[in-house]
Amino acid sequence: AVALLRSARRQRVGCVVLTSSGGSTNAPGLDDGTPKNELEHWSDPELQKANGRWSPAAKTLMELAALREVGRDHRNNIVDEAVAKDAPRLCIMNPNLILGPQLQPGPVAGNSLPWIARILKGERMSDQIPNDSMSVIDVRDLAALHVACAETPSASGRYFGVNRAYPWEEILAAFKEAYPAYQVPPRFEGSARTPTQFDLTRRDSLGVPLRDFRETVKDVINFMIERDYVP
Repeated sequence: AVALLRSARRQRVGCVVLTSSGGSTNAPGLDDGTPKNELEHWSDPELQKANGRWSPAAKTLMELAALREVGRDHRNNIVDEAVAKDAPRLCIMNPNLILGPQLQPGPVAGNSLPWIARILKGERMSDQIPNDSMSVIDVRDLAALHVACAETPSASGRYFGVNRAYPWEEILAAFKEAYPAYQVPPRFEGSARTPTQFDLTRRDSLGVPLRDFRETVKDVINFMIERDYVP
């Protein structure tokens, strides 16, 4: 990210949009019911490394380094006027689970789609519905958010690349609705946990309408059927 920003500065590129992860936004001690926002809530990279969470730790450190490179702090405040003056405008997108039809031809690839296919086939998450939530966005909406960041002169800093957090109970029910052959596992015992809450003010300021989650699930499953990835 730092090398990219330095190259962008040399080439007089006006804006750089980086794709990071929601894994950098999990502030220690924040309960699920408290909405998190992009400016206030950061993961602790040292704690992430201590817990073996190497990929999220790398994303957290990458974002902090990128912000320093454009003269800003973790809250996106300018802390070095001279550096910020000549730096490209930096936007960082923070998605979690990205779903949608695959654009490239050929076999189903990547991380999300093969994993979802294994869930649909009963090869993963088959013992019990997790008492947890997952933050999801349609890949086409995430692309539109990236474009909006690049094209909006006032856009700067981090943006949640999520629709919202959905309980796994709701996600698997949507799978069943779109793909009746899917066998939903037994429900967990007890009360459901509160899904992760987001302050989406900054995301919404980009003016991008997002698809309904069930539309995304339907499109994903239809794509997998067309590619013979699920029966």
